Amino acid sequence: MSRYLIVGNPVVTLADEAFITDGALIVEGKKIVESGPRAELETKGPFDRVLGSQDHFVMPGFVASHYHSESALGPGLWEMLFERANIYVHPVFKPMDEEIMYKAILVTLMTAVRGGITTTVDAFYGRPGPKNFGMDNALQAYEDLGMRTALGITLRDENLYVHEANDDFLARLPEELAEEVRNSPMGYALPSDDVIAAYEDAAATWDRRDDRLRVLLAPDWTPAVTDDLYRRCRAIATDYDTGIMTHCLETRSEMQYNIRRFGVTAMQRLADIGLLGPDVSLSHFVWATDRDIEILADTGAVAASNPGSNLRLSTGVCRVRDILDAGGGLAFGTDAISFSERDDMFQEVRLGAYLQRLPLGPEPEYGRLNSEALLRSAATYGARAARAEDRIGSLAVGKDADLLILDRKRVFERPARFYVSPVLDVILDRADGTDIETVLVAGQVVLDNGEITALNEQQIRDEYNEAIARGLFDLEEPWARWAELAFEVEPYLFDFYRPWAEEPMALGYEYNTTTGPAGFGGGRRIGGGTSR
Repeated sequence: MSRYLIVGNPVVTLADEAFITDGALIVEGKKIVESGPRAELETKGPFDRVLGSQDHFVMPGFVASHYHSESALGPGLWEMLFERANIYVHPVFKPMDEEIMYKAILVTLMTAVRGGITTTVDAFYGRPGPKNFGMDNALQAYEDLGMRTALGITLRDENLYVHEANDDFLARLPEELAEEVRNSPMGYALPSDDVIAAYEDAAATWDRRDDRLRVLLAPDWTPAVTDDLYRRCRAIATDYDTGIMTHCLETRSEMQYNIRRFGVTAMQRLADIGLLGPDVSLSHFVWATDRDIEILADTGAVAASNPGSNLRLSTGVCRVRDILDAGGGLAFGTDAISFSERDDMFQEVRLGAYLQRLPLGPEPEYGRLNSEALLRSAATYGARAARAEDRIGSLAVGKDADLLILDRKRVFERPARFYVSPVLDVILDRADGTDIETVLVAGQVVLDNGEITALNEQQIRDEYNEAIARGLFDLEEPWARWAELAFEVEPYLFDFYRPWAEEPMALGYEYNTTTGPAGFGGGRRIGGGTSR
């Protein structure tokens, strides 16, 4: 069993004390066994290694509470509002072998480690062909790299093209086009029975392996999942004691859909079904009403905000401040399409915080969020979403050693400023993935002085790039034609959603004036949510 001394100034534990100035941790095997002042703990050797120093700082590894490890398979697709991307996702992927899928996922995960991510909550869509739709390939990649994940296989069973019955939308298309679409992969609904069988097999093989891997169910999102399928997922996840993730309130029309069809908000619908609880995470959670936020807090479910992705996809702005004020569970993710394409969790949490600074007055409630509260929420509820609350979420004694060791020079290089700035404010405002030197997951060093330890990173990237060069994304028939179908269907999709977009509603955040104090000037409002 390895025995490490981890040194940092500070060590951000997010435990009983938020941080320890000039502190240290002792790690034995997977676990943190002691924490305290460096001068005291460094006398308790011998140690196999001393990691970090007084020129470093230490903090918990981040949980990307919403993630897609398959993102390397779809470059360029993830820049569209989900309603539009929905008709592109599967038609543009031709079948691929399991080795290519495995390497594509590894490429994505190695980037995530460098961005400070030690754990993901991974909504995995899967591909026909590989065993368990590729779940085994993805979980093998996590195991080989040494990361932690809660990976959920997605299911959907209605409204596969737009937010109405499949036949009703196809009736809007020319007859020949409708028939082609009907016989294409557009809508990407794998048979629910087959997906659940894959989940059960993967859960039996992988769930709780090495106490790092969890296997979840991921009913896709509220417009494409029936109440019956949600109930079925709830019963199975309860039986297997795993958990559920679902996209919820990602877009404006998703919010409208639930109110139009069911007469209640999305969260009220899910609560009435009996889906919600502490083992459920809700990805994006942008277009939440006040009632939705109340239900979030009451049920203990977790909202997984993805600030960079939400902006890139024209989705809106999650009501982070309002969720925190209501006592709701809030975590952060990257959606694997982060603000800078680096899966840098410092940037994502910082962006999520800055978007809450509203130009409504000088009072503190409109300014910066409390950094400690934000970081604690991201860590605590990220751990809950990953079904690992007993192991991660802080660097407290008894927890697993999932942590980052960062060079403090650039972050703290102007000491005069920091006489009045709280240390967690400085870290949240200034740190990023380039400062990370070493990463541990469950006590194992997965990034050592900037180098991936378990695998040859450059070789894997080169082999994946060679596969692309050999034509991985060059589509043959019938895939080439299926990819073209999305371009032909788009105008009908735009016509369908236009009335939804024109429906008036109150936005959650108003950043700029539209008229000025005397009725002059101009501007545009952006945001998410329907009440403030």
